[in-house]
Amino acid sequence: MKKKKSMGRIVIVMFLRSFFVVMLLLAAGILSYMATMKYYEVKDDGAGKDKVLDIVGDVTADAISRNIIYSYNAETKEIEAMVIEILNTGSGNLDYITVPVNSQITLSNEIYKRMCAAGADAPQIVTLSLLNNYFDNDSAYEYGILILEDYIGIDIGYYTSMESGVFNSMFVVSEETGCIEPSAQLISEAQTAALNDEMDDFIKTRYSSLKSNLKVKSKLKYSDTYKNLNPELIYKSVMPGVTDGGQYTIDAEAAKIQYETILSQPSYTVAQSESANLTSKGKNIKVLNGSGTEGIAAAVKAILEDSGMTVVKIADNPQVIENTIIYVNKEGLGTDILYHFNNAQIEKTELDEGIDIMVVVGSSDSELINAR
Repeated sequence: MKKKKSMGRIVIVMFLRSFFVVMLLLAAGILSYMATMKYYEVKDDGAGKDKVLDIVGDVTADAISRNIIYSYNAETKEIEAMVIEILNTGSGNLDYITVPVNSQITLSNEIYKRMCAAGADAPQIVTLSLLNNYFDNDSAYEYGILILEDYIGIDIGYYTSMESGVFNSMFVVSEETGCIEPSAQLISEAQTAALNDEMDDFIKTRYSSLKSNLKVKSKLKYSDTYKNLNPELIYKSVMPGVTDGGQYTIDAEAAKIQYETILSQPSYTVAQSESANLTSKGKNIKVLNGSGTEGIAAAVKAILEDSGMTVVKIADNPQVIENTIIYVNKEGLGTDILYHFNNAQIEKTELDEGIDIMVVVGSSDSELINAR
C-alpha cells in the first residue's frame, strides 16, 4: 500500500514539473512576443496594416494627379506592367513614367520592420512584379506606392489596377523607347468623348473595368483637363536605372529629379520628339547672384553640376530680385532646372555669345546656400 502511494506521488510530482515547464515556456513566448511588438512599436490591436499604409482609405483629387497604374495577370496575379500617370490641371500636361516591373528594391530598415509587424510576408529585397505574392488582396498596390515613395523620396497620390487584357487595350509599349503610352484606341475614344462633351461618361465607363482607391466622383474632377488635352503633347519616359542579369535597379536620385522636374514643368508647347534635345545638360550655363546673400551663386553652381549640368561662369547680378529667373536662348530650354527653385520663371531672350542659359537667383531661393 505504501508502495502505491509512493508511485502516485511520483506521478503527481512529474505532472507538476511538466506543467510548470510548459507554463514557463508559454510565459517566455508571451514575453518574447511583447518585446518584439514593442521593438516594432506596434500594438496588437489589429491596426498594424493601418500603421504601415498611411495612404489607406479614400484619397482626394489634388491639383496634380499622380496615379500609379498596375497591370496584373488574372491567373498568376503577377504584375506585368507599371506606369505612373501625371496629369497637371494647372499646366494641362500629361506625362507617363514607365516603372520596369523587374525592378528590385531594397526596403529601408524602418519600412521593413513596420511591414513585418503588420504581418506582410515580404523579403527585404522585393521585386515589383511579385507584389501580389508578398501582400494580401489589393493592399499590394498600396504597399507598392509606399515602397516607391520611400525608396525614391516622391509622393504618389493613388493607384489604379486592371487585368492585363484591359490594360493592353488602353496602353502599348513603344518598341523604340520601351515607354508605356496610351494606345491609339484609347486616344481615339477619348477624343470622341471630348468632342461630344461626354468625358464624364467616358471616365465612368473606364472605371467599371478597374479598381482604384480614388473614387470615381473624385476622378471626375480631372474631366475638363482630360477633355482639353492635345494628344501630340503627351510626354513619355522610363524611370532611370540600369539592367543587370535580368534585374532592373532604379537610380533613386535620378528618378526623384525626373519626377520633380515633370511636376514643375510649364505647359508643353511642342511635341516630345521636338523637345528631346532640349535638356540643360551639355549647355553652357551662367549663374548670377540676385539674392543679396553672399555665396549663393557658388552654391547654385554646385547644385546644378551635381545634376550633371555645366556652369561656365558665376557673378553678381546688378540688383536684388525676389524670384529666380531662368533666361534661355531657345524655346523649351531650362525646364529641367525649374524644380531647384521656388516660383522660378523661364524667359526666352538673347544671351551673350557662348551662353545658352542664364540663371539669376532671387532672394526667395537664398536658403540654397545651406543645401550643400
